[in-house]
Amino acid sequence: MTGATPRTLLKIREAYPSFHGNYARIADRLLRNPELLIRDKLSDIASACGCDNAQIIRFCQKLGFKGFSDMRRAISRDLIPLQTGIDISSVGTDAGFGRLLEDFRADYVKTVNDTLSVCDEKTVRQAVGRIRKARRIMLCGQGASGIVCEDLQMKLVHMGYPAFYHDKPILNKMTGSLLGRNDLLIVISFRGENGDVLGCVQAAREGGCPVVAVTNYPGSPLAKLSDLVLATSSGEDDFRIGAMTSRLSQLMVVDILSVMLALDDIDRTERNLAKTHTALNEDKESKK
Repeated sequence: MTGATPRTLLKIREAYPSFHGNYARIADRLLRNPELLIRDKLSDIASACGCDNAQIIRFCQKLGFKGFSDMRRAISRDLIPLQTGIDISSVGTDAGFGRLLEDFRADYVKTVNDTLSVCDEKTVRQAVGRIRKARRIMLCGQGASGIVCEDLQMKLVHMGYPAFYHDKPILNKMTGSLLGRNDLLIVISFRGENGDVLGCVQAAREGGCPVVAVTNYPGSPLAKLSDLVLATSSGEDDFRIGAMTSRLSQLMVVDILSVMLALDDIDRTERNLAKTHTALNEDKESKK
């Protein structure tokens, strides 16, 4: 798929939260320079990562490969020229703004392709089933993920589903503790590590409430606490002005989920959309 991150690198990125010490250093180096797997010998990579050959082999096995040679063959098959992100050093030059736009285009196209590649129909349909059965639907997310929660809340309420969201951590934990097995908690978090979000999830789990997570890391603490995980795929790092490609990836998953939900019961969707549209139009008329 043109513009997509190679699958081997996606595996490393998704498993990243589970890596510590030398394994995290190996992951960092390979994500920055994946061509090392093709160009260098096992011993050279181990030396560059400050570890021994055995740790490199175990790293490969943690990702599901038989060993170093197996992982090398995989990256050789799927490695394509990668965009290295936005080149801020060129912005001040005559061609800088054009280059900036091209970098944005490449990052956004890659995020779209990567997210579509990890979107699982079975999981989406299971999430649709959970939403349709839920007595109440609570949405939880902080920062930019909270903006995506608001977007999903608007879509769900528009279609007639009892969804609610607020951004105060203490209130989230209190409300989460009141949820039960007939309710549903949908959590949106890029890394799946936010302590306030996890506190809300744990409170909801104690009451037996099922949890659906939207996260970039299937091995994250949030994913491990969830019944269903809708994966996003964005290469965005920690050094950012604000969420950009990560937010795009989350919004895509929310849109896919919403459309699948609407199509699952088109009669209900059309009926409730008509009601909410009428209510909004009446409100506009009363303000004239």
